[in-house]
Amino acid sequence: MSAIVLVPLYPAALVAKLGAALQVASDGRYLFGVGVGGEYPREFEACGVPVNERGARTNEALEVINRLWHEDEVTFAGRFSTLNEVTIAPRHPTPPPVWVAGRQEAAMRRTARYATGWMPYMYTPEQLARSISTIGQMAEDVGRSPDEIRHGVFLWSVVHEDGARARQMAIDMLSKNYAQDFSKLVDKYALAGDPDHCQARLREYMDAGATLTLMPAATSDEDADASISLMAESVIKPLKGG
Repeated sequence: MSAIVLVPLYPAALVAKLGAALQVASDGRYLFGVGVGGEYPREFEACGVPVNERGARTNEALEVINRLWHEDEVTFAGRFSTLNEVTIAPRHPTPPPVWVAGRQEAAMRRTARYATGWMPYMYTPEQLARSISTIGQMAEDVGRSPDEIRHGVFLWSVVHEDGARARQMAIDMLSKNYAQDFSKLVDKYALAGDPDHCQARLREYMDAGATLTLMPAATSDEDADASISLMAESVIKPLKGG
């Protein structure tokens, strides 16, 4: 999965072409992760895109991208995109699934209307369960079946035999990455602890409805491999019955 493409920073047709190429190159294994960004306004300034247009640009782009992935000779006249009989080639027979990331209601509406999957971040299991229910209702409101949409979570993760050590590793990394103190947030939004704790917490997300979990390492680069290996063997494998 591309986690996450900041769609408003690109021309919609270019995103569609890049995604189609990745789907062909991966033989149908590409998952298109979508976000609107906004946390770093200088990114938008550098690309000449007003940050307050990011939601509208993303919604229109997803309409364009979906059409280009499914249709030939697409003609479209929108606020940000104009296409005149445009066809993308090559295309894989199965277009990439669209996974929308976010935390707010606007992202849920985007998921209900345009996406194959919902991938929130900095979410508790309780938040995930509520969002799944909300998206299901939103999908019905636009004429879609809630069963068409999968649900996951983007979960910063670190495991260590010493649970306190894992927790501190996550605090150090996330505090630096997000430029704020994560000592009071790590237990709520990250998966950090010993194998038993991480397995129990991950089970809570699965029970809430997550069928796909992205688990980037919330560690320094030198500690990442050890954490990933222990996570695979002592947390994920037992949950899968291995």
